[in-house]
Amino acid sequence: MLLRKHRVGGFAFLVVAATAVLVVSGRPDPNRAEAAGQKGGDGSTRSTAEAELRKTNVDYAAALAAGSLDAVMAFWAPDADYIDEAGKQTQGSERIAALFQKSLPEMKGSKVNVRVHSLKFLRPDICLEDGTVEKTAPTGVRDSNRFAIVWTRTGDKWLISSVRDLPSDTADLPSVAASYLNDLGWLVGEWVDDSPKADVTVKVAWATNKAFLLMDYVIKRPDADPLEVSVRVGWDARHGRIRSWVFDSTGGFAEAYWRKDGKRWIVGTTGILPDGGTGGATNVYEFVDENTFVWRSTERDVDGQPLPDAEVKFVRKAEKK
Repeated sequence: MLLRKHRVGGFAFLVVAATAVLVVSGRPDPNRAEAAGQKGGDGSTRSTAEAELRKTNVDYAAALAAGSLDAVMAFWAPDADYIDEAGKQTQGSERIAALFQKSLPEMKGSKVNVRVHSLKFLRPDICLEDGTVEKTAPTGVRDSNRFAIVWTRTGDKWLISSVRDLPSDTADLPSVAASYLNDLGWLVGEWVDDSPKADVTVKVAWATNKAFLLMDYVIKRPDADPLEVSVRVGWDARHGRIRSWVFDSTGGFAEAYWRKDGKRWIVGTTGILPDGGTGGATNVYEFVDENTFVWRSTERDVDGQPLPDAEVKFVRKAEKK
């Protein structure tokens, strides 16, 4: 974002990787009490948070237009990461600042505007934003780019935790992203689990220009609020592989690489729990027919301790007539 030229209690590894499994296997959720207390806020609290974030976007745009490196970096968390359109990742605010040192001189004196397309709160202190930054240089030349950003609240401030620049030129997309992701297009739609032991809903949709595949899971639990998992599946041009980023409503996050094996997609996933623990799993999406797929999770572990395999069958939700 703004650098073009100028990161699960119920462990939500990839898409239900542990979240749905917690329901299916009955494994206790060590953070369920904490998750139950994270209500997401009432309407007024959510509105206040949205207003704060929108103002933060305005203030950030002003810092960019002023060309002040210190002012710009005050909005970034120390351990933030940035991924450009080509898939190159820069980790840590010091390295990100080095990128800004090269681009900020071109920004100074420009009119900068950040258009917020959507704000999605995973919990009161974590928000996903989709937007566009627009720059008009003193010469009148205009430039813009789309971005996806993860905001985290620290104290009384919202800080940038992670940013991914999105392709802005539709003509570039077929060769850069869409052509690689089209094989996953059969997932688009709404799915429900076909099991009496679980209650999982999955909504899958394309992002603008098919730059990403967006997957949103809701896992209902008997003794706690629903667990929400947001997944972005995209093309990592630097490594030449499909890659995904996962965030859940308890504060966990994960990332994964995908590879195709016949009618199956094999997804190697690693992640971080809200308490700092780690884990991994090999997840499989197996296409059965246009209305059915099976999700399996194997080689699962949390902090080095193995967990049992899991399997969930999903069916496409019937359209309302």
